[in-house]
Amino acid sequence: MKFLMDIFSNMKAVLLAPLTNIICGGGILLVIASFAEYDKVQGLSLHQSIHWLMTGSGFLLIVVGAAIYLWTHENVARRAKLDYEKGIEIKRGEVIILVKAGEIQAIQSLTSNSAVVLPANTTFVDDCAADKRSAMGAFFGEHFPGEIGGLPALFKHILDSLGKQAVGGNQYSPGTTFILPDRFSKPAKIVVTASTIRSSETGITSNPYIICNCVEGILRATADERVDTIYVPILGSGHGGVDRGLALLFLLLAFLHFLKFHHHIRKVQIVVHPNDVNGLNQSKELRQIVAL
Repeated sequence: MKFLMDIFSNMKAVLLAPLTNIICGGGILLVIASFAEYDKVQGLSLHQSIHWLMTGSGFLLIVVGAAIYLWTHENVARRAKLDYEKGIEIKRGEVIILVKAGEIQAIQSLTSNSAVVLPANTTFVDDCAADKRSAMGAFFGEHFPGEIGGLPALFKHILDSLGKQAVGGNQYSPGTTFILPDRFSKPAKIVVTASTIRSSETGITSNPYIICNCVEGILRATADERVDTIYVPILGSGHGGVDRGLALLFLLLAFLHFLKFHHHIRKVQIVVHPNDVNGLNQSKELRQIVAL
């Protein structure tokens, strides 16, 4: 049944394609005409012999029409895969959002006017800092291995100094965001944002609402820091459990929205881990991302 449905779907696509329709239709008419003739006395009748030139021309048109359909169909499918290696650029006014494959710990173009965003959970007691499979763990393991053990105490000190209060003793609000001290600015500033909720009941989770909160928090935290470029991984995916295609889509939409109100940013680079590229190209949200 599925095989028949696929055939019907392909036939329907051919029939709905205007150029293919015209060329193939013309070819079919030529083939039919090569077997028939018309006069006023006998009307429409079959030829005694086939007009091979007309028949050949008709079949040639059918082949050309089918070739055009297949070529354009393959081009559409090819365009549907985003080139994460080269980077997908979305421009709004003077702001550029670039979605590009890479590793957050290996960015080469950092400057004192840039910031690297690292996701944490709402307890900020982060096992991720010691897990090199996470963005935070990979970054600190590469650049600040000696600081990993002291991060929970450092985070608590920064949050206290900002007047941030934990709810229920150890949970901060989703989207809570802050910048690490200057000793971590080598040369880019390091921004930590709570992109997942950690609880004993549900484990580590995230959702689109939290992703949007994080983006707003990132832009607010960097507003007075002379930051014009942000490097950020896909927030909410991975341990957070949000499908990567959805997480990327909501991250893009959140930046497109909140950048209307925060004008200090000129470039946002969303860093897609190479291991996630194939999965993103298969995601159902690909069409929406392409349309942006």
